Amino acid sequence: MPKFRSDRGRTRSLILIACTIAWLAFVCFAPAHKARAHQAKGEASASAGSEGSDSSKAAPPAKKSMLRWAAEASGPIGFFLFLISIYFTALVIRLFMEMRLSEAVPQALIEKVETAIKEKKFQDAYDACRDNNSYLARMIRTGVANLPNGRPEAKEAMTAQAEEMVVGMESRITYLATIGTLGPMIGLVGTIWGMIQSFQEIATQVGGQARPDKLAAGISTALFITLEGVSLSVPAIFFYAVFRNRISKIAMEGGRTSERIIALFWAAAKQPANKPS
Repeated sequence: MPKFRSDRGRTRSLILIACTIAWLAFVCFAPAHKARAHQAKGEASASAGSEGSDSSKAAPPAKKSMLRWAAEASGPIGFFLFLISIYFTALVIRLFMEMRLSEAVPQALIEKVETAIKEKKFQDAYDACRDNNSYLARMIRTGVANLPNGRPEAKEAMTAQAEEMVVGMESRITYLATIGTLGPMIGLVGTIWGMIQSFQEIATQVGGQARPDKLAAGISTALFITLEGVSLSVPAIFFYAVFRNRISKIAMEGGRTSERIIALFWAAAKQPANKPS
């Protein structure tokens, strides 16, 4: 039941972070979108008013910012990559908050348990680990529960528990590897789609040359989506490697500390109680 609650809390936190990032992105881009709509409306009115007076003179194209150009050229594929980037950012922030050595192997818990063992308050030491859901606390709980069967059995149970927790942590960072793999593939889809648009403009022109702006639009789509896909893939692969190293450090330090504490448990339990004088 505690594990289910922690998973549910983790999911809620991830959703909250993703919604916050999406809201910030909306706040940043909404004014620009309104300004573009207002500008387009003004340009349409101006062109309609001057159409009768000067039909031979073509209006110069409005200069676009790089951000607007990228948003228009990327289209729905770029919007899909934007949604993935929101999830990716939220996931990385969440993993940075959780996969810390100080969270997995808390020093306060170590001191509390060691003090309780020295005072032969074994139940207090176990209760301290039961009320904590860190990596180290779960390892100690498993070892203490199997300690009556002997130290080899306790160590074997702790090894199995460690493997289970490591697999669980690795399954969570697998999404980063998936994003790192899919990013270039989605970018390749955008590249093909943009080139199709450009060649369609060439193929459908009858008795004339293709418009350069239409050709540039298709090429822009291909290049921008490729850039976005690769830009998402590179940090995803980087953070995947970062968190794999963190998992290795947590497993190594947690295993070493838990074995030391179980040895203290075993030694303290074997010592005879001091007889009152």
